[in-house]
Amino acid sequence: MSDLTLITGLPEVKSAVLGDLAGTFFDAVEEQDGEGVCAVMGFLASLVTQVGNELGLGALERVSLSGAAEAHAVLLRGSSVIAARVERPGALAAVEKAWDDALQGRR
Repeated sequence: MSDLTLITGLPEVKSAVLGDLAGTFFDAVEEQDGEGVCAVMGFLASLVTQVGNELGLGALERVSLSGAAEAHAVLLRGSSVIAARVERPGALAAVEKAWDDALQGRR
């Protein structure tokens, strides 16, 4: 099962994209503008990684963004970036936990 299939199998997740830190688009599930999302999330992940390095935080694994209507969970695995759109911001913690549980054995 691919990471995108796994994460979009959660009822809280409405779409997901797979790209890299350069913003290159690889795949999408239920996302109309996968290329645009990959470009933005790749840039964001790259920038936050640089900030984390400057602060001595170590390797960036995850970024969560939340607004009033929806949220995004961004997972970094090497140079790959997986971004998931979560319809309800209150469900973000459940999505992150499910992600962690599913990926636990693959780290």
